[in-house]
Amino acid sequence: MKRLLFLIISLVFTVSFALSGCGDPDRNSELSEFMSSNEDAYETAFTEETYSFTDFAEYMKTWAKANSVEVAFAGEHSMVLTNKAAEGYKDEPSCVLLCSFNTEDSPSSKAVIATGQTALLGPTEHGDISLAITEKAGTRYTGIDELPTEYLSCDNLINLNTGNNDNILTSGPVSASCKFHNNGEPKQTTYDQAFEITMSMPEYTDPYDFVKENSYPNPIGTIGGFLAGSKSAGKLFDIASFTSEQHKGYTPYYAKAVIVVDSNNIESVKSRFEKSYGNIEEKFEDLEAEFEYTMEETEMPEEVLSDDVADNLISLMYTLNTGVCQQDEESGIIYAASFLKSISTENANLRLDMGIRARGESYLDSLSAEYETTAGLCSTEYDFTNNGRIWTSDIKSSLVTFFTGCVPQQSQAENAVSLRKYENDVIAKALPDQNMIIYTFEKGDRKTVLENITEFLDPSVQK
Repeated sequence: MKRLLFLIISLVFTVSFALSGCGDPDRNSELSEFMSSNEDAYETAFTEETYSFTDFAEYMKTWAKANSVEVAFAGEHSMVLTNKAAEGYKDEPSCVLLCSFNTEDSPSSKAVIATGQTALLGPTEHGDISLAITEKAGTRYTGIDELPTEYLSCDNLINLNTGNNDNILTSGPVSASCKFHNNGEPKQTTYDQAFEITMSMPEYTDPYDFVKENSYPNPIGTIGGFLAGSKSAGKLFDIASFTSEQHKGYTPYYAKAVIVVDSNNIESVKSRFEKSYGNIEEKFEDLEAEFEYTMEETEMPEEVLSDDVADNLISLMYTLNTGVCQQDEESGIIYAASFLKSISTENANLRLDMGIRARGESYLDSLSAEYETTAGLCSTEYDFTNNGRIWTSDIKSSLVTFFTGCVPQQSQAENAVSLRKYENDVIAKALPDQNMIIYTFEKGDRKTVLENITEFLDPSVQK
């Protein structure tokens, strides 16, 4: 750590000198050079794939000191740097630039962090500007939950992210939750041997991150698919229980089912499980992640699910359309998606909960109608709750009109909304009226991004 800090101090002072000693009257050229210096310093300081947020915070504190920037907040997983309003501009609109540092893939954060650092110091005339940096661990946003809302409340908030193209997101998706359920009376089993089937995996996986390398199997779907496949193959067994565990908003990380198998079908059920295990093992090898998926003998349960409840459960596992549900084949744009959130058979009653996100109400309504039909076919009750749009910006504000004007938008329906999770989802819960956008950009376009932000922060533009 001492060696890292020594390196950081040397690099940061070199970076600050590059800006303060530059006499080029072209401000964009000056800032571009400063951003390149920040990127070089970052790349040299963070040479490995993973670093703790503590190490990163020390780097940023040293950088802030060298550039006369105040560290307004420093937490365990987040920090805020502020550039106070220039003299005579205290009444101008305030802005928060939001970036994330990925502790599971530190190099991937370079373009965003360097852009945020430079934009913080970009304009010569400006209102209050803050750079809020939060920890991201893979797809888990660990830092935004910690950051006090007082440091996020502002006139304009710009969340910076890299992506496959330059785009301005002006709202989150509409979301909904639905439940399939029916009640039944438990029964005694006539079969011979009980088995416990469990699956566990990395705890935090975003169900709406459709990048191939992040596409983790859902434990409920995995076990449910195995049970459905075994039943369709004519294997005789009863289901005693099926439960799951999850962190709110993420794919379940654990599921368990207990079944009681007819003695004549035990070996064939075990054989089918081995095939199921092989398929999951292959997927996790591609993901380079650890998992556990087991089928082991267990104590005989006192009772099992009624035939009706068990059959309905199996039918749902067969029939439900989950994952990417509505997509444009030509463009690849995903309009609606869903995931299995939880399953419970407590007191021999079935309850299966699902989450849905869609770009608009029409896509949400269409998918809900499909699920209502599925519920009828599977003889289960169906409840649907529309939770509304997760977050939205003021489309008439200078923030939206400026950035949608300078960043080409193909169409509002296709590009202004993403199903992915962002920090904005969390911010909107605490600050429902916060005006904000998400600015995604290709790494090669960061100079243009910097110029756009610097121009927007010029008070004359915001009026």
